Amino acid sequence: MLARVIFFVLLSIATFLFLWQFPGSGAPGIPYLDKLVHFVIFFVLALTFHRAFALSAKLSLLFLACYGLLIEVAQAYAPGRGADVYDWLADASGVIAYFIWHHLRKKMH
Repeated sequence: MLARVIFFVLLSIATFLFLWQFPGSGAPGIPYLDKLVHFVIFFVLALTFHRAFALSAKLSLLFLACYGLLIEVAQAYAPGRGADVYDWLADASGVIAYFIWHHLRKKMH
């Protein structure tokens, strides 16, 4: 039960952050930092989702990839935001990386 609460709290925070319009500072940023942020957020979402629900890696990837796609579609309609297929690929990569890490960790123990 606690794992599900943690997952839904993190999912809510992630949704808010992905749809929030962050003001630009005008300073040059770190290239591709946003892709790293997407990757890390979805790695953590996959970890909490996996602990909250007893689903296979494929179903978890499907669910979280669909969520990532919905976020990108929503961003296309949010003022000051835009959809980016590479963000979605970073999302899916974070989920895949979690399950690879989980599988390797299980093999070692």
